[in-house]
Amino acid sequence: MKKQLLLSLIFVLLCGFISGQHLIRVNNNPGADPDYATLQAANDAASNGDTIYVEGSPTDYDGANISKKLVIIGPGYFLTDNDSTQAFGIAATFNSEMNFNAGAAGSIITGCILKNNINLYVNDISIIRCNVSYIYNRSDVNNILILQNYINSISMSSYGYKITNSVISNNIISGQIFCGSSSGNLQIVNNVCTYGYGPPIDAYNASIANNIITNSTYGITVNTGNAINNNILAVAGTNANGNQYNVAMANVFVDFSGSLNYSDDAKWKLKTGSPAIGAGVSGVDCGAFGGPTPYVLSGVPNLPHIYEATIPGTAYSNLGLACTIKIKSGK
Repeated sequence: MKKQLLLSLIFVLLCGFISGQHLIRVNNNPGADPDYATLQAANDAASNGDTIYVEGSPTDYDGANISKKLVIIGPGYFLTDNDSTQAFGIAATFNSEMNFNAGAAGSIITGCILKNNINLYVNDISIIRCNVSYIYNRSDVNNILILQNYINSISMSSYGYKITNSVISNNIISGQIFCGSSSGNLQIVNNVCTYGYGPPIDAYNASIANNIITNSTYGITVNTGNAINNNILAVAGTNANGNQYNVAMANVFVDFSGSLNYSDDAKWKLKTGSPAIGAGVSGVDCGAFGGPTPYVLSGVPNLPHIYEATIPGTAYSNLGLACTIKIKSGK
């Protein structure tokens, strides 16, 4: 516990620049001495503009109804599967729904595991570097950013609502991206889509570019208003508009079969000589690791983070608790 508390304390010191408002600690571990043990309690006490750091825990957190403009930060995911992630390699995991309600417009959530739904009721929400089961909109929403996540499915029009002026970019997605006919002005770019039971991208009025579709049976649905350019697809088709069809995915990724024991997200990096290298619009790489906002392994937040710490079990009388730490800057 001393190690965890010390790492949390150093993180707080490093993150003083995150917000001009308050930094609030959430931790549900016994003896952790946080500000709050639940995200809901932190939300209820917070002011608009506050930053909430949800610390890693072996015990799942409950979800929350977010009603303020907040920045919610967890440590990331797959923390023991990739190098140089976090010295305290335990994630902040939520086991029930996260709702962004009235008052939450402008909020950001990053570095968390969401086992259940993220439900959007308001505009201007950013979901960045999270491991998410499902993202839904429960009303018409505008200006949504879904960036650099490891996601099961994005279903933004299942309930008849629309999404407009939004970006879905640099995600690894095992399920479907669905945005219905009333949606528009969407950017769906630089994703890896692995859905095997239907069209991986089914959207309208969208710019769909630089994605890699691993499904050999289904491609991108050609709907009204779509511009579909420079994607890499396993499904049969005729190459046009920069799109490449009939591509063997074993030639695209470093570990497509999973036989080389790469992590669940690192396996989707491009291998040397991949046909996706430089194949995107303006010569960028296709896939989640390409373009100006490439996917970051383990969803480590864009903050300085401690990736290695040596902390002895005893304190010295006049020196406190000696330790050696290694810190990486955010990216």
